[in-house]
Amino acid sequence: MSRERVHKAFIVGLQEALFETHGEMALALNRVAGRAMMEYIEDEELLEITGNTANSLAHDVKKIIESLGDVGDVLVEEGEDTIELIIVECPFSDVKRELLDRDKVPVVCPFASLVLKATEETFGVKMRIVSIDVDDEECRFVMERTE
Repeated sequence: MSRERVHKAFIVGLQEALFETHGEMALALNRVAGRAMMEYIEDEELLEITGNTANSLAHDVKKIIESLGDVGDVLVEEGEDTIELIIVECPFSDVKRELLDRDKVPVVCPFASLVLKATEETFGVKMRIVSIDVDDEECRFVMERTE
């Protein structure tokens, strides 16, 4: 078994265990896991914010994710008080599909904290994630301004 398949199997098993033992409450683990991942991203100097527009946010998040693995695209839609960021085919997609095929909810998204922090830094405002919608091909992060 290749190293990549071992990693995938472990992550699928861990995600499934978290869902089985904690149900929807396991979603709170995004904050803890995300904080650790952001420390890694910052230590590796991967977080680079290049502008203050929806286009620059999409570009910056895509570049960071590409440094960690393959990504299809990153799209951003800006509303009056909301920002919607869509990640298409992220490096986590294989694990996400496997969990969805097993009727399990992916409880920890490794990119949730990255999306929030990059959005806050891009627009210079505090935001909160209102929802994360997951399907086979993409994840949609809806954030709203808190200021």
